[in-house]
Amino acid sequence: MRTQGIRITLEEDCVFSASTATEGGHEGLDRVPGQALLGAAAARLYAELEPTDAFTLFHSGKVRFGDGLPAAGDEAAGPMPLSWHHPKEEKPEGADGRLDPERIYNFCHVRELGNDRQPAQLRGGYVRADGLRLRPQQEFRLKTAIDPRKGRAKDSQLFGYDALLRGQTFLARVDADDDVDPALMERALAALDGECLLGRSRSAEYGRARLEPVDVPLPQPGEARKRLVLWLLSDLALLDEAGQPTLDPDPALLGLGSGEVDWRATFVRSRRYAPWNAHRRGYDREREVLVAGSVVTVDLDEPPSAEALERLATGVGLYREGGLGRILANPALLDGEHPSFTAPADAGGADEIRRPADPLLDWLEAISGGRGERLDRMAREIAADITERIAAARRFAGVAAGQGFGPSRSQWGQVGQLARRRPADLMERLFQRKDALIRKEKAGWSEVIPPGAEGGEWLTLAEWLEQRFGRLDDEERADLVARVAHTVREETEKDTDQEAVQ
Repeated sequence: MRTQGIRITLEEDCVFSASTATEGGHEGLDRVPGQALLGAAAARLYAELEPTDAFTLFHSGKVRFGDGLPAAGDEAAGPMPLSWHHPKEEKPEGADGRLDPERIYNFCHVRELGNDRQPAQLRGGYVRADGLRLRPQQEFRLKTAIDPRKGRAKDSQLFGYDALLRGQTFLARVDADDDVDPALMERALAALDGECLLGRSRSAEYGRARLEPVDVPLPQPGEARKRLVLWLLSDLALLDEAGQPTLDPDPALLGLGSGEVDWRATFVRSRRYAPWNAHRRGYDREREVLVAGSVVTVDLDEPPSAEALERLATGVGLYREGGLGRILANPALLDGEHPSFTAPADAGGADEIRRPADPLLDWLEAISGGRGERLDRMAREIAADITERIAAARRFAGVAAGQGFGPSRSQWGQVGQLARRRPADLMERLFQRKDALIRKEKAGWSEVIPPGAEGGEWLTLAEWLEQRFGRLDDEERADLVARVAHTVREETEKDTDQEAVQ
Protein backbone atom coordinates (compact mmCIF):
# COMPACT_ATOMS: atom_id res chain seq x y z
CA MET A 1 0.00 0.00 0.00
CA ARG A 2 1.20 3.48 -0.87
CA THR A 3 0.33 6.38 1.43
CA GLN A 4 0.67 10.14 1.00
CA GLY A 5 -0.24 12.78 3.57
CA ILE A 6 -2.00 16.02 2.59
CA ARG A 7 -1.84 19.16 4.72
CA ILE A 8 -5.02 21.25 4.42
CA THR A 9 -4.80 24.92 5.42
CA LEU A 10 -8.11 26.78 5.43
CA GLU A 11 -7.66 30.21 3.86
CA GLU A 12 -11.36 30.97 4.15
CA ASP A 13 -14.10 29.62 6.38
CA CYS A 14 -15.33 26.24 5.10
CA VAL A 15 -18.75 24.60 5.49
CA PHE A 16 -19.15 20.81 5.69
CA SER A 17 -22.67 19.79 6.65
CA ALA A 18 -23.21 16.92 9.07
CA SER A 19 -26.67 16.16 7.66
CA THR A 20 -29.03 17.19 4.87
CA ALA A 21 -31.81 18.31 7.22
CA THR A 22 -33.38 21.60 6.15
CA GLU A 23 -35.24 22.20 9.43
CA GLY A 24 -33.63 23.30 12.66
CA GLY A 25 -30.13 24.71 13.11
CA HIS A 26 -27.40 23.80 10.67
CA GLU A 27 -24.75 21.50 12.13
CA GLY A 28 -21.32 21.39 10.51
CA LEU A 29 -18.59 18.78 10.74
CA ASP A 30 -15.49 19.62 12.77
CA ARG A 31 -13.21 17.95 10.21
CA VAL A 32 -12.65 17.98 6.45
CA PRO A 33 -14.44 14.91 5.05
CA GLY A 34 -12.49 12.73 2.65
CA GLN A 35 -15.38 13.01 0.19
CA ALA A 36 -14.49 16.71 -0.21
CA LEU A 37 -10.92 15.83 -1.23
CA LEU A 38 -12.19 13.16 -3.60
CA GLY A 39 -14.51 15.73 -5.18
CA ALA A 40 -11.70 18.27 -5.51
CA ALA A 41 -9.50 15.74 -7.32
CA ALA A 42 -12.37 14.51 -9.50
CA ALA A 43 -13.29 18.05 -10.56
CA ARG A 44 -9.79 18.49 -11.99
CA LEU A 45 -9.16 15.02 -13.40
CA TYR A 46 -12.37 13.13 -14.19
CA ALA A 47 -12.95 14.51 -17.69
CA GLU A 48 -9.31 13.87 -18.68
CA LEU A 49 -9.17 10.21 -17.60
CA GLU A 50 -10.11 7.03 -19.39
CA PRO A 51 -13.28 5.48 -17.90
CA THR A 52 -11.34 2.57 -16.38
CA ASP A 53 -8.82 4.93 -14.76
CA ALA A 54 -11.61 7.18 -13.44
CA PHE A 55 -13.32 4.15 -11.92
CA THR A 56 -10.09 2.99 -10.29
CA LEU A 57 -9.37 6.40 -8.76
CA PHE A 58 -12.80 7.51 -7.61
CA HIS A 59 -15.15 4.51 -7.35
CA SER A 60 -13.31 1.23 -6.81
CA GLY A 61 -12.06 1.80 -3.26
CA LYS A 62 -8.52 0.99 -4.38
CA VAL A 63 -7.66 4.66 -3.80
CA ARG A 64 -8.96 6.11 -0.54
CA PHE A 65 -9.20 9.82 0.26
CA GLY A 66 -9.19 10.07 4.04
CA ASP A 67 -10.71 12.66 6.35
CA GLY A 68 -8.69 15.74 7.21
CA LEU A 69 -8.28 15.64 10.99
CA PRO A 70 -7.07 18.52 13.20
CA ALA A 71 -3.29 18.69 13.35
CA ALA A 72 -0.75 20.02 15.82
CA GLY A 73 2.52 20.37 13.97
CA ASP A 74 2.97 17.34 11.69
CA GLU A 75 0.83 14.98 13.74
CA ALA A 76 -2.90 14.51 13.29
CA ALA A 77 -5.18 13.77 16.23
CA GLY A 78 -7.80 11.02 16.42
CA PRO A 79 -11.50 11.46 17.22
CA MET A 80 -12.24 11.45 20.93
CA PRO A 81 -13.02 7.83 21.99
CA LEU A 82 -16.60 7.59 23.25
CA SER A 83 -15.53 5.02 25.87
CA TRP A 84 -13.58 7.66 27.81
CA HIS A 85 -15.26 9.16 30.88
CA HIS A 86 -14.15 11.44 33.67
CA PRO A 87 -15.60 12.38 37.06
CA LYS A 88 -18.30 14.95 36.47
CA GLU A 89 -16.99 17.22 39.22
CA GLU A 90 -13.44 17.28 37.78
CA LYS A 91 -12.04 18.75 34.60
CA PRO A 92 -10.33 16.15 32.38
CA GLU A 93 -7.42 18.47 31.54
CA GLY A 94 -4.38 18.92 33.76
CA ALA A 95 -2.44 22.08 34.51
CA ASP A 96 -0.55 21.88 31.19
CA GLY A 97 -3.76 21.81 29.15
CA ARG A 98 -3.36 18.16 28.18
CA LEU A 99 -5.72 15.41 29.24
CA ASP A 100 -4.79 13.97 32.64
CA PRO A 101 -4.73 10.16 32.29
CA GLU A 102 -5.49 9.68 35.99
CA ARG A 103 -8.80 11.55 35.57
CA ILE A 104 -9.89 9.57 32.50
CA TYR A 105 -11.44 6.12 32.78
CA ASN A 106 -11.84 3.78 29.82
CA PHE A 107 -15.24 2.11 30.26
CA CYS A 108 -14.13 -0.73 27.99
CA HIS A 109 -12.20 -1.97 31.03
CA VAL A 110 -14.03 -0.50 34.05
CA ARG A 111 -17.70 -0.19 34.97
CA GLU A 112 -17.72 2.61 37.56
CA LEU A 113 -15.53 5.32 39.09
CA GLY A 114 -15.96 4.39 42.74
CA ASN A 115 -16.66 6.64 45.76
CA ASP A 116 -20.12 7.35 44.30
CA ARG A 117 -18.61 9.68 41.71
CA GLN A 118 -20.77 10.38 38.67
CA PRO A 119 -19.12 9.78 35.26
CA ALA A 120 -19.37 12.19 32.34
CA GLN A 121 -18.56 11.06 28.83
CA LEU A 122 -15.78 12.89 27.00
CA ARG A 123 -17.40 14.19 23.83
CA GLY A 124 -16.18 16.51 21.17
CA GLY A 125 -12.73 17.32 19.98
CA TYR A 126 -9.77 15.16 19.08
CA VAL A 127 -6.87 13.70 21.04
CA ARG A 128 -3.23 13.36 20.08
CA ALA A 129 -0.98 10.51 21.26
CA ASP A 130 0.59 12.78 23.89
CA GLY A 131 -2.80 13.72 25.38
CA LEU A 132 -3.17 17.11 23.71
CA ARG A 133 -6.87 17.78 23.14
CA LEU A 134 -7.69 19.70 19.97
CA ARG A 135 -11.00 21.48 19.42
CA PRO A 136 -11.49 22.85 15.88
CA GLN A 137 -12.80 26.41 15.87
CA GLN A 138 -16.30 26.79 14.41
CA GLU A 139 -18.67 29.72 14.04
CA PHE A 140 -22.36 29.91 13.19
CA ARG A 141 -23.50 32.73 10.89
CA LEU A 142 -27.03 33.62 9.89
CA LYS A 143 -27.79 34.32 6.22
CA THR A 144 -30.85 35.30 4.24
CA ALA A 145 -31.85 34.92 0.62
CA ILE A 146 -32.45 38.14 -1.35
CA ASP A 147 -35.50 38.64 -3.54
CA PRO A 148 -34.03 39.91 -6.87
CA ARG A 149 -37.27 41.64 -7.80
CA LYS A 150 -37.65 43.63 -4.60
CA GLY A 151 -34.00 43.95 -3.60
CA ARG A 152 -34.67 42.91 -0.02
CA ALA A 153 -34.69 39.78 2.10
CA LYS A 154 -37.08 37.04 1.03
CA ASP A 155 -39.81 36.06 3.44
CA SER A 156 -39.14 32.83 5.39
CA GLN A 157 -35.67 32.46 3.84
CA LEU A 158 -33.47 32.84 6.92
CA PHE A 159 -30.78 30.16 7.24
CA GLY A 160 -27.35 29.70 8.76
CA TYR A 161 -23.99 27.99 8.27
CA ASP A 162 -21.85 26.35 10.94
CA ALA A 163 -18.37 26.79 9.44
CA LEU A 164 -14.79 25.84 10.28
CA LEU A 165 -12.88 29.08 10.75
CA ARG A 166 -10.03 30.01 8.43
CA GLY A 167 -6.40 29.65 9.51
CA GLN A 168 -6.75 26.10 10.86
CA THR A 169 -4.69 23.14 9.68
CA PHE A 170 -5.83 19.57 9.07
CA LEU A 171 -3.97 16.45 7.96
CA ALA A 172 -5.47 13.88 5.59
CA ARG A 173 -4.15 10.63 4.15
CA VAL A 174 -4.54 9.27 0.62
CA ASP A 175 -3.96 5.50 0.36
CA ALA A 176 -3.64 3.36 -2.75
CA ASP A 177 -3.44 -0.41 -3.16
CA ASP A 178 -0.24 -1.87 -4.56
CA ASP A 179 -1.88 -2.77 -7.88
CA VAL A 180 -2.84 0.85 -8.66
CA ASP A 181 -0.73 2.36 -11.46
CA PRO A 182 1.84 4.69 -9.77
CA ALA A 183 1.46 7.19 -12.63
CA LEU A 184 -2.29 7.34 -11.98
CA MET A 185 -1.68 7.90 -8.29
CA GLU A 186 0.77 10.69 -9.11
CA ARG A 187 -1.90 12.47 -11.16
CA ALA A 188 -4.35 12.26 -8.28
CA LEU A 189 -1.80 13.67 -5.83
CA ALA A 190 -0.84 16.45 -8.25
CA ALA A 191 -4.51 17.48 -8.37
CA LEU A 192 -4.37 17.85 -4.57
CA ASP A 193 -1.42 20.23 -4.55
CA GLY A 194 -2.17 23.95 -4.43
CA GLU A 195 -5.27 26.06 -3.92
CA CYS A 196 -8.74 24.59 -4.27
CA LEU A 197 -12.33 25.09 -3.10
CA LEU A 198 -13.89 22.72 -0.56
CA GLY A 199 -17.33 22.35 1.00
CA ARG A 200 -20.57 24.24 0.52
CA SER A 201 -21.30 27.78 -0.71
CA ARG A 202 -18.05 27.93 -2.68
CA SER A 203 -19.43 30.62 -4.98
CA ALA A 204 -19.84 32.95 -2.01
CA GLU A 205 -17.32 33.66 0.74
CA TYR A 206 -16.61 30.07 1.80
CA GLY A 207 -14.35 27.22 0.78
CA ARG A 208 -10.87 28.37 -0.26
CA ALA A 209 -8.11 26.08 1.06
CA ARG A 210 -4.49 25.28 0.27
CA LEU A 211 -3.27 21.70 -0.06
CA GLU A 212 0.30 20.45 0.10
CA PRO A 213 1.86 16.97 0.32
CA VAL A 214 3.53 16.00 3.61
CA ASP A 215 4.77 12.86 5.31
CA VAL A 216 2.43 11.44 7.93
CA PRO A 217 2.96 8.45 10.27
CA LEU A 218 0.56 5.52 9.99
CA PRO A 219 -1.41 4.55 13.11
CA GLN A 220 -0.21 1.21 14.47
CA PRO A 221 -2.61 -1.49 15.69
CA GLY A 222 -1.94 -3.31 18.93
CA GLU A 223 -1.50 -6.98 19.66
CA ALA A 224 -3.83 -9.40 17.87
CA ARG A 225 -5.98 -11.09 20.53
CA LYS A 226 -9.35 -12.79 20.70
CA ARG A 227 -10.73 -9.72 22.44
CA LEU A 228 -10.38 -6.62 20.28
CA VAL A 229 -11.15 -3.01 21.12
CA LEU A 230 -11.90 -1.27 17.82
CA TRP A 231 -11.54 2.54 17.60
CA LEU A 232 -13.37 4.07 14.62
CA LEU A 233 -11.06 6.70 13.10
CA SER A 234 -13.73 7.60 10.54
CA ASP A 235 -17.42 6.92 9.97
CA LEU A 236 -18.34 3.30 9.25
CA ALA A 237 -21.09 2.16 6.82
CA LEU A 238 -21.92 -1.56 6.82
CA LEU A 239 -24.32 -3.88 4.98
CA ASP A 240 -25.76 -7.02 6.54
CA GLU A 241 -26.03 -10.44 4.88
CA ALA A 242 -29.20 -9.32 3.09
CA GLY A 243 -27.47 -6.27 1.62
CA GLN A 244 -29.30 -3.77 3.85
CA PRO A 245 -27.61 -0.96 5.83
CA THR A 246 -26.96 -1.96 9.42
CA LEU A 247 -25.60 -0.35 12.57
CA ASP A 248 -24.64 -3.69 14.10
CA PRO A 249 -20.81 -3.98 13.88
CA ASP A 250 -20.81 -7.77 13.73
CA PRO A 251 -17.23 -9.15 13.53
CA ALA A 252 -18.07 -11.13 10.38
CA LEU A 253 -19.09 -7.91 8.59
CA LEU A 254 -15.71 -6.42 9.54
CA GLY A 255 -13.79 -9.36 8.07
CA LEU A 256 -12.72 -10.68 11.50
CA GLY A 257 -14.43 -14.06 11.38
CA SER A 258 -16.91 -15.47 13.86
CA GLY A 259 -17.48 -13.80 17.20
CA GLU A 260 -19.83 -11.41 18.98
CA VAL A 261 -19.98 -7.82 20.14
CA ASP A 262 -19.63 -7.11 23.87
CA TRP A 263 -22.28 -4.41 24.11
CA ARG A 264 -21.42 -3.62 27.75
CA ALA A 265 -17.99 -2.41 26.56
CA THR A 266 -19.21 -0.82 23.31
CA PHE A 267 -19.92 2.90 22.89
CA VAL A 268 -21.30 4.03 19.55
CA ARG A 269 -23.25 6.87 18.00
CA SER A 270 -24.82 7.06 14.55
CA ARG A 271 -26.02 9.59 12.01
CA ARG A 272 -27.74 9.68 8.63
CA TYR A 273 -26.81 11.97 5.77
CA ALA A 274 -26.73 12.19 1.98
CA PRO A 275 -23.64 13.85 0.44
CA TRP A 276 -24.26 16.57 -2.13
CA ASN A 277 -22.79 15.82 -5.57
CA ALA A 278 -21.92 19.17 -7.18
CA HIS A 279 -21.36 17.64 -10.63
CA ARG A 280 -24.79 15.98 -10.77
CA ARG A 281 -26.37 18.83 -8.79
CA GLY A 282 -28.14 16.42 -6.51
CA TYR A 283 -27.77 14.28 -3.42
CA ASP A 284 -26.08 10.90 -3.47
CA ARG A 285 -27.62 7.87 -1.79
CA GLU A 286 -28.37 8.37 1.89
CA ARG A 287 -25.83 6.83 4.25
CA GLU A 288 -26.45 5.44 7.71
CA VAL A 289 -23.17 5.24 9.59
CA LEU A 290 -21.53 4.73 12.96
CA VAL A 291 -19.70 7.97 13.64
CA ALA A 292 -15.98 8.45 14.10
CA GLY A 293 -14.88 8.08 17.72
CA SER A 294 -17.15 5.12 18.40
CA VAL A 295 -15.53 2.22 20.26
CA VAL A 296 -16.60 -1.38 19.60
CA THR A 297 -15.41 -4.33 21.71
CA VAL A 298 -15.65 -7.79 20.13
CA ASP A 299 -14.86 -11.29 21.39
CA LEU A 300 -13.63 -13.53 18.57
CA ASP A 301 -13.48 -17.31 18.37
CA GLU A 302 -9.94 -17.10 16.99
CA PRO A 303 -7.32 -14.30 17.03
CA PRO A 304 -7.43 -12.25 13.82
CA SER A 305 -4.73 -12.54 11.19
CA ALA A 306 -2.26 -9.74 10.46
CA GLU A 307 -3.97 -9.27 7.09
CA ALA A 308 -7.35 -8.73 8.77
CA LEU A 309 -5.91 -6.06 11.10
CA GLU A 310 -4.23 -4.33 8.15
CA ARG A 311 -7.51 -4.39 6.24
CA LEU A 312 -9.24 -2.69 9.18
CA ALA A 313 -6.70 0.15 9.08
CA THR A 314 -7.10 0.67 5.32
CA GLY A 315 -10.88 0.57 5.43
CA VAL A 316 -13.85 -1.80 5.54
CA GLY A 317 -17.48 -1.44 4.57
CA LEU A 318 -18.95 0.98 2.03
CA TYR A 319 -17.68 4.29 0.66
CA ARG A 320 -14.03 3.54 1.41
CA GLU A 321 -13.03 5.80 -1.49
CA GLY A 322 -14.28 8.72 0.62
CA GLY A 323 -12.30 7.67 3.68
CA LEU A 324 -15.00 5.74 5.53
CA GLY A 325 -14.36 2.53 7.41
CA ARG A 326 -10.92 3.18 8.93
CA ILE A 327 -10.57 1.28 12.20
CA LEU A 328 -7.67 0.81 14.60
CA ALA A 329 -7.60 -2.44 16.60
CA ASN A 330 -6.35 -2.50 20.19
CA PRO A 331 -4.70 0.95 20.05
CA ALA A 332 -2.36 1.87 22.89
CA LEU A 333 -4.69 4.70 24.01
CA LEU A 334 -7.49 2.19 24.72
CA ASP A 335 -5.42 -0.66 26.12
CA GLY A 336 -5.99 -0.06 29.82
CA GLU A 337 -8.21 1.33 32.53
CA HIS A 338 -6.54 4.72 31.97
CA PRO A 339 -5.02 5.99 28.71
CA SER A 340 -1.25 5.82 28.36
CA PHE A 341 0.01 8.98 26.66
CA THR A 342 3.41 9.44 25.03
CA ALA A 343 5.85 12.17 26.03
CA PRO A 344 4.64 15.65 25.02
CA ALA A 345 5.66 16.75 21.55
CA ASP A 346 7.45 20.05 20.92
CA ALA A 347 5.64 23.00 22.41
CA GLY A 348 5.70 24.86 19.10
CA GLY A 349 3.34 22.41 17.48
CA ALA A 350 0.92 22.55 20.41
CA ASP A 351 0.92 26.32 20.48
CA GLU A 352 0.36 26.45 16.76
CA ILE A 353 -2.94 24.58 16.89
CA ARG A 354 -4.18 25.94 20.20
CA ARG A 355 -3.85 29.54 19.06
CA PRO A 356 -7.34 30.24 17.64
CA ALA A 357 -8.06 32.65 14.82
CA ASP A 358 -9.67 35.28 17.01
CA PRO A 359 -9.94 39.04 16.29
CA LEU A 360 -9.33 39.88 19.95
CA LEU A 361 -6.02 37.96 19.98
CA ASP A 362 -5.05 39.56 16.68
CA TRP A 363 -5.67 42.99 18.22
CA LEU A 364 -3.74 42.16 21.40
CA GLU A 365 -0.78 40.99 19.34
CA ALA A 366 -1.00 44.10 17.16
CA ILE A 367 -0.88 46.55 20.08
CA SER A 368 2.12 44.87 21.71
CA GLY A 369 5.46 46.60 21.22
CA GLY A 370 3.86 49.91 20.14
CA ARG A 371 2.82 48.55 16.75
CA GLY A 372 -0.86 49.17 17.46
CA GLU A 373 -0.25 52.81 18.38
CA ARG A 374 1.70 53.37 15.16
CA LEU A 375 -0.99 51.73 13.03
CA ASP A 376 -3.71 53.75 14.77
CA ARG A 377 -1.86 56.97 14.03
CA MET A 378 -1.43 56.05 10.38
CA ALA A 379 -5.08 55.02 10.14
CA ARG A 380 -6.26 58.36 11.59
CA GLU A 381 -4.13 60.24 9.06
CA ILE A 382 -5.48 58.20 6.13
CA ALA A 383 -9.06 58.50 7.42
CA ALA A 384 -8.69 62.29 7.76
CA ASP A 385 -7.42 62.45 4.16
CA ILE A 386 -10.40 60.40 2.95
CA THR A 387 -12.88 62.55 4.89
CA GLU A 388 -11.39 65.74 3.42
CA ARG A 389 -11.55 64.33 -0.12
CA ILE A 390 -15.20 63.32 0.30
CA ALA A 391 -16.02 66.80 1.68
CA ALA A 392 -14.31 68.39 -1.34
CA ALA A 393 -16.28 66.13 -3.67
CA ARG A 394 -19.52 67.15 -1.92
CA ARG A 395 -18.72 70.84 -2.42
CA PHE A 396 -17.80 70.24 -6.06
CA ALA A 397 -21.07 68.38 -6.67
CA GLY A 398 -23.08 71.11 -4.92
CA VAL A 399 -24.69 68.71 -2.48
CA ALA A 400 -25.95 70.45 0.63
CA ALA A 401 -25.27 69.20 4.13
CA GLY A 402 -27.99 66.83 5.30
CA GLN A 403 -28.30 65.12 1.95
CA GLY A 404 -26.82 61.67 1.46
CA PHE A 405 -23.43 61.66 -0.19
CA GLY A 406 -20.58 59.17 -0.46
CA PRO A 407 -20.40 55.66 1.04
CA SER A 408 -22.83 54.84 3.80
CA ARG A 409 -21.94 53.55 7.26
CA SER A 410 -22.92 50.02 6.23
CA GLN A 411 -20.62 50.18 3.20
CA TRP A 412 -17.66 51.17 5.37
CA GLY A 413 -18.69 48.45 7.82
CA GLN A 414 -18.52 45.81 5.06
CA VAL A 415 -15.02 47.02 4.12
CA GLY A 416 -13.85 46.78 7.74
CA GLN A 417 -15.38 43.34 8.20
CA LEU A 418 -13.62 42.01 5.09
CA ALA A 419 -10.26 43.48 6.12
CA ARG A 420 -10.49 41.94 9.59
CA ARG A 421 -10.70 38.50 7.97
CA ARG A 422 -7.28 39.18 6.37
CA PRO A 423 -7.80 37.42 3.03
CA ALA A 424 -4.66 37.04 0.92
CA ASP A 425 -6.46 38.65 -2.04
CA LEU A 426 -7.78 41.67 -0.11
CA MET A 427 -7.18 44.19 -2.93
CA GLU A 428 -8.96 41.97 -5.44
CA ARG A 429 -11.95 41.55 -3.13
CA LEU A 430 -12.08 45.27 -2.48
CA PHE A 431 -11.59 46.64 -5.99
CA GLN A 432 -11.01 44.17 -8.82
CA ARG A 433 -13.50 41.30 -8.67
CA LYS A 434 -16.96 41.48 -10.22
CA ASP A 435 -18.44 41.33 -6.72
CA ALA A 436 -15.85 43.72 -5.22
CA LEU A 437 -17.09 45.93 -2.40
CA ILE A 438 -15.59 49.15 -3.79
CA ARG A 439 -16.41 49.63 -7.49
CA LYS A 440 -16.51 52.88 -9.40
CA GLU A 441 -19.98 52.12 -10.77
CA LYS A 442 -21.41 51.43 -7.31
CA ALA A 443 -23.41 54.08 -5.45
CA GLY A 444 -21.32 55.97 -2.91
CA TRP A 445 -17.99 54.88 -4.36
CA SER A 446 -18.74 56.52 -7.72
CA GLU A 447 -18.48 60.10 -6.40
CA VAL A 448 -15.89 62.11 -8.33
CA ILE A 449 -12.91 63.32 -6.27
CA PRO A 450 -11.30 66.58 -7.47
CA PRO A 451 -7.50 66.75 -7.46
CA GLY A 452 -5.86 68.21 -4.36
CA ALA A 453 -3.53 71.17 -4.08
CA GLU A 454 -0.69 69.01 -5.39
CA GLY A 455 -2.61 68.45 -8.62
CA GLY A 456 -3.45 65.14 -10.24
CA GLU A 457 -6.33 63.44 -12.03
CA TRP A 458 -10.07 63.60 -11.50
CA LEU A 459 -10.91 60.16 -10.11
CA THR A 460 -13.86 58.38 -8.63
CA LEU A 461 -13.59 57.66 -4.92
CA ALA A 462 -13.17 53.97 -5.76
CA GLU A 463 -10.21 54.67 -8.07
CA TRP A 464 -8.61 57.06 -5.59
CA LEU A 465 -8.95 54.57 -2.71
CA GLU A 466 -7.44 51.78 -4.81
CA GLN A 467 -4.38 53.95 -5.40
CA ARG A 468 -4.24 55.03 -1.75
CA PHE A 469 -4.57 51.53 -0.27
CA GLY A 470 -2.26 50.11 -2.92
CA ARG A 471 0.62 52.17 -1.53
CA LEU A 472 0.33 50.53 1.90
CA ASP A 473 2.74 47.85 3.09
CA ASP A 474 1.46 44.38 2.18
CA GLU A 475 1.92 42.99 5.70
CA GLU A 476 0.03 45.86 7.35
CA ARG A 477 -2.59 46.57 4.68
CA ALA A 478 -5.39 44.52 6.22
CA ASP A 479 -4.90 46.05 9.70
CA LEU A 480 -4.78 49.57 8.31
CA VAL A 481 -7.81 49.15 6.05
CA ALA A 482 -9.83 47.77 8.98
CA ARG A 483 -8.82 50.71 11.20
CA VAL A 484 -9.46 53.27 8.47
CA ALA A 485 -12.90 51.85 7.71
CA HIS A 486 -13.81 51.92 11.41
CA THR A 487 -12.63 55.52 11.83
CA VAL A 488 -14.40 56.82 8.70
CA ARG A 489 -17.55 54.96 9.66
CA GLU A 490 -17.54 56.64 13.07
CA GLU A 491 -17.06 60.05 11.43
CA THR A 492 -19.93 59.31 9.04
CA GLU A 493 -22.12 58.35 12.00
CA LYS A 494 -21.26 61.60 13.84
CA ASP A 495 -22.10 63.67 10.76
CA THR A 496 -25.42 61.86 10.37
CA ASP A 497 -26.32 62.40 14.03
CA GLN A 498 -25.49 66.13 13.80
CA GLU A 499 -27.60 66.49 10.66
CA ALA A 500 -30.50 64.74 12.42
CA VAL A 501 -30.27 67.18 15.36
CA GLN A 502 -30.19 70.21 13.05
